[in-house]
Amino acid sequence: MDGDGKRLSSYLSARSAAPGVPGLVELSRSAPGAKVLLFAHPVGGSLLTYQPLVRRFPEYACWGLESSREVLDGGEPTESMQDLARRYAEVLAEHCPDVDLVCGWSFGGALAWEIANLLAARGKRPKVVLLDSTWSTVEYEESTHAEELEWFVRDALRSGGHDGEFLASTESEAAEIVGMDEETFSERLRIFGHNSRLLRKWKPTPGDLDVVIVRAAESFKRDWRTVSSGEVDFQELPGEHYGLLQNADTLATIEKIIRSALDLPVSTPVVSTGAEPDLHAALKELVDTPHWRDLVLRARKMEPEAIAEAYRELGGRGLLTPDWPVEFGGAGLPTKAGVELFEQFIATGLPDLVYALTVQIVGYFVLKSGSDRLKQDLLPRISRGEEFATVLYSEPRAGSDLASLRARADRRGDRYVLNGVKVFSIYSHISGSALVAARTGDDGHKYDGITLFVIDLAAPGVTVELVETIQPEQMCRVRLKDVEVESWRRIGEEGRGWALLDGALAIERTGIDHVVRAARWLKALRTAAVGSDELQLLEGQVECATTVARAATEVFLRPDATATDTAVAKLYTSETCQQVGHEVLRRWRTLRTEPQDGLVREELLSGLTESPGLTLSAGSSEIMLSTLSVDLKEEYATRCRDILHRFGGELADAVVEVLEPVGAGIKAKPLFSYSADRRAALAGTLAELGFDQVETPEDDGGLGLGLAVGCSINLSLGYLGFENAYQPSAEPGSREGRVRHAAYVLGLGLGLFRTAWEHAAGREQFGRKLVDIDALMFPLIRSYAELHAVSTRLQEIANTLPGLDDAALRRFELLEQDVLVRAVRASMQVLGAQGITEWSVASRFYLRCAENLGLAA
Repeated sequence: MDGDGKRLSSYLSARSAAPGVPGLVELSRSAPGAKVLLFAHPVGGSLLTYQPLVRRFPEYACWGLESSREVLDGGEPTESMQDLARRYAEVLAEHCPDVDLVCGWSFGGALAWEIANLLAARGKRPKVVLLDSTWSTVEYEESTHAEELEWFVRDALRSGGHDGEFLASTESEAAEIVGMDEETFSERLRIFGHNSRLLRKWKPTPGDLDVVIVRAAESFKRDWRTVSSGEVDFQELPGEHYGLLQNADTLATIEKIIRSALDLPVSTPVVSTGAEPDLHAALKELVDTPHWRDLVLRARKMEPEAIAEAYRELGGRGLLTPDWPVEFGGAGLPTKAGVELFEQFIATGLPDLVYALTVQIVGYFVLKSGSDRLKQDLLPRISRGEEFATVLYSEPRAGSDLASLRARADRRGDRYVLNGVKVFSIYSHISGSALVAARTGDDGHKYDGITLFVIDLAAPGVTVELVETIQPEQMCRVRLKDVEVESWRRIGEEGRGWALLDGALAIERTGIDHVVRAARWLKALRTAAVGSDELQLLEGQVECATTVARAATEVFLRPDATATDTAVAKLYTSETCQQVGHEVLRRWRTLRTEPQDGLVREELLSGLTESPGLTLSAGSSEIMLSTLSVDLKEEYATRCRDILHRFGGELADAVVEVLEPVGAGIKAKPLFSYSADRRAALAGTLAELGFDQVETPEDDGGLGLGLAVGCSINLSLGYLGFENAYQPSAEPGSREGRVRHAAYVLGLGLGLFRTAWEHAAGREQFGRKLVDIDALMFPLIRSYAELHAVSTRLQEIANTLPGLDDAALRRFELLEQDVLVRAVRASMQVLGAQGITEWSVASRFYLRCAENLGLAA
């Protein structure tokens, strides 16, 4: 088969669902609360055929049902389409948000209809769009193996855009025709046979749902009005059955049909209510005034009246919580809109911890887990900027070990009585409310019996004392003496606070407050005449940290968010911000004696005094490393693959699964030392499978998946330790080529990290596994966090390259080189003497890193 990208399509179509929940695949993510679109697999079981359509809905959460061996073998075999739909509906009920629209093509349409009826019977009535879906009117007859083999090959070829003929008499020959290995072919043939039998026996369940039927002009047609008593809308498109999702014009029409069914705007990549431009204009009008500058300067000197007035000004214009629901003072915008506005008004110099504590931590936590009465009582005041809130976790002698807290809350009727002392809280002296962790029980594990409350800091029995520190933002000691708290102020169930606290810490660890602070300090350093060349690496690191923090803000509100999700963000952003502060420290003797603008001097002083505490609050760096250590011990291979999946999940898996066996039986030196012949052979293999057409536009016969997805191939090659054989653009030094090279280098770093971790997990010294020795492993874990952060930034660069200036790309390259050097050093230290032997795989990774690090001229 020629290298037009179609064989790649067929190969990926043959892959089973990713590990996790059997049958359920998250095709794309969006902001919490976005519309949920569900796509049901066609008869072959793969979701790849929907990929061009899914890409047209980037602002919505797209999920897919994919058939796999686990789905077929899980429980009793399914004897009907209705049985299969019930199995999927159970998975959806447990693991997927409420579905707004169900869509399916061919067999997938039949499955979508049955699932939609089950969801409707449970009170969730989704919209339904069926693409060329029909049912048989003839009596069902069993098919032979030869017939199923012929049908499967024809379906695989047609789904991949190929009109080949069936010329095989055995499964082995058929597997060769469609470009699958025999094991995969056998599995997918079984899935196809099972599903085709269900389709030929299927008679639709009558329902009353509104449904849009999209029919190909050259296909068989059935009258869906005999099935549904709801509104049935027929839309006929030119072409035949298999071409429906392969033609750009019909795809655009189907997109419009789906958006119309959901009353969605057509072809809008970002959710917008029209309020965002007005909010940005309102913010600009506010901050471009001498009065605002005066407020900020006074607020930086910790004048409570100035801080309060500044936040009231923001709240009065709807700028503090635009992503909150309207009933609580927001505008219902995406989280991204709130983060963008926050970054802009904090960039003016306004103290950011007020916002971080009040809105990002307490506000969002109440929004997520508080009672209805607490939400109604507190959130509108926060939204208007009329009340600040703080966090009371730490206690004397407990430090960061929150499970050791001793403050108590004893139940008395419909309220609780709190007693205890909290320390190291910030802004408690100007806040009206506080999120408090207290112990309500002593039985069981120390993590049991913790309960969370939001208390009124003006309540009788609350005493707030200032604690002098070197930083302008003052810490407080808060004493609680017989403080009565109503039960509606309790968060969640009594004694079940630790899991909620874990979520609260995840909110606190997004790092968005760190990166806006770091950006201000860098700006102050540049204004203070520090050479820009001297700050390039730091600027690249802050840009990377900003990408990481923004990504984390999209995660922490998800129902399954945990502290692990944001541990990398907290570690990387806090240490990045601290490094900027240390740059101020190195230069302070000179900076303090030179005349500076008042606000610039305040920023420099802030960088000097606040940076030491950044890696302590919300969990110290050591706690973040420990959190990651536990996760990596259990899932290090999965976490490495997760980074590959960031760029192209199925594609990265396909590259690894196709190429990894090539090197499995080869000695280390031939595999890892450079070989022009092997590079050419790898390039040939990639082309033969169609991988070289991943980025080629669809109009030119490729898949049109873009640079970011293409980078998954470079990343996977580096991860395996192979030569960088994927270079679809031969232009030396092109921007796209530099991004692909960066992906390859990142893959090398991940591969060496994986090699070091595998060694540590299996090696013992002094009666302990190396992986359990924190002093040795923490540098390696930190390198993983940095590689994770770099991957997040690289993906953003690959997706936005046309609008990215060369200076930003150069700063990223500087950063990646710096990170890779540390990752190599940490990995080789863990590997010990074995890592530097000539025959070691690690030493070959090391030399390949040396060959590929360094900036292009």
